[in-house]
Amino acid sequence: MPWQRLRTHVDPFVEREPPGNRPVIRARLQRINGYEPEFVAVGRAGFDGYVIFGFPEKNLYVLESVHPDNATYVFEQNWERLSQLSKAEILDRDLQKDRLIHREGWPEKIHTLLG
Repeated sequence: MPWQRLRTHVDPFVEREPPGNRPVIRARLQRINGYEPEFVAVGRAGFDGYVIFGFPEKNLYVLESVHPDNATYVFEQNWERLSQLSKAEILDRDLQKDRLIHREGWPEKIHTLLG
């Protein structure tokens, strides 16, 4: 999905965040979208406020938060079932392939994962 089209779907969530955080959130979403996912969805339940980028050919499903100071979760399978669990359940049972904290080096880790 071209970024301009995707942006119209995610901006209602991004606009709820403080104005200073919005460019960073959009940049993260745009970066992941640049790897051309097969599908994009918006999360619910424990992952409300997350955008899911599906890369089934790589068996990767990237859940990116629209909230600042959060993390990107990466699943290899069963993303729909896993995204219904709480983050604590996922982390306690080590059900994620990876968890990328929004810190320095995040873009490079995304590139290593999806590039």
